[in-house]
Amino acid sequence: MSGAPPKTQTEQLLDAMRTRLQDQFGKELMVELFPENPAGYRLNHPRGAILLAYGKSTFGGSEAGDAMFQARNIVIRLTLVFRQLNGKDGVISYLDQIRTCLTGWFAPHCDQACRPIAEQFIGQMSGLWQYGQDFSVRATQVQPPYPTGPALPPNLQFEEPL
Repeated sequence: MSGAPPKTQTEQLLDAMRTRLQDQFGKELMVELFPENPAGYRLNHPRGAILLAYGKSTFGGSEAGDAMFQARNIVIRLTLVFRQLNGKDGVISYLDQIRTCLTGWFAPHCDQACRPIAEQFIGQMSGLWQYGQDFSVRATQVQPPYPTGPALPPNLQFEEPL
């Protein structure tokens, strides 16, 4: 019986960032992954929510001659959905607090600290204010090891020379 496959680097990063944000803001806000069906999303929290999504990756050139060994610059997009724009419970205040929480944090498998790269107003609809915050971290993309020759039969036995 086999279990679930191990989580990928990107899934682990999203889990770690969600945990960090929940530890800091979980008593004040909802923190969750971006919904599979954004059009059907409903904010059930009285104040607001932080929604995490993988944005994109860009890759540097190979840093080794005999294998692929690349810097991977990862962008994670936070979408803030709030009922209030200004004041202590408003999205503007939380933009600053979230930026402070994540700036300088080292995510698992990353060799550079998290840094903010962009913030923008997304829109206001049905009394909800939406802003986006993009954060970048850097990890390393390494090619998986490949066997150098043909696979050996599983029942192969080696004998000492006479």
